[in-house]
Amino acid sequence: MTTKEQRRKDWSTRIEDYRASHLSMAAWCDAHQVTKEQLKYWLRKLKVVHSEADGPISPSWYPLKVSNPNYYP
Repeated sequence: MTTKEQRRKDWSTRIEDYRASHLSMAAWCDAHQVTKEQLKYWLRKLKVVHSEADGPISPSWYPLKVSNPNYYP
């Protein structure tokens, strides 16, 4: 495992711990000797990574039924 992969794995574990703790961001960061900026960075970074792993985000398309196609107000 590369250093980059290990760091990502470590922060994934930290993020899970943060979310499970129900502490404020400031309180959790103080307890774990990290800055709020580091936590915010990894929350954003891992959100993007997880989104990419889930596949591309596509809009939802819904069929539209036109009751009177010749009606123009």
